[in-house]
Amino acid sequence: MSYTYNLYSSEQLGFSKSYHIRTELPPHKFRAIMMEFRRGGEHDPQSFIQYMTQQFPDSFQLFDYDDVVQFDADQENSAILANLLDQSDTTI
Repeated sequence: MSYTYNLYSSEQLGFSKSYHIRTELPPHKFRAIMMEFRRGGEHDPQSFIQYMTQQFPDSFQLFDYDDVVQFDADQENSAILANLLDQSDTTI
């Protein structure tokens, strides 16, 4: 199963860069890795991306959406599909 994460680079709450990440790491593990990375004194998202690419080359990938609205719609459609699949599994 793959998970999608969004990582934002900001300067005083203004977004300067966003990263869309797809990986097989579940949320609790992804957060734990990020917290450990930040505890090491590094807060640059680009450094975190490089670290994750090196540590998890087979499951870590960046992707771009040309339109943020399309990204949100895809996320919503994925959630709807997952709910429908869960419902069909329980009725069989």
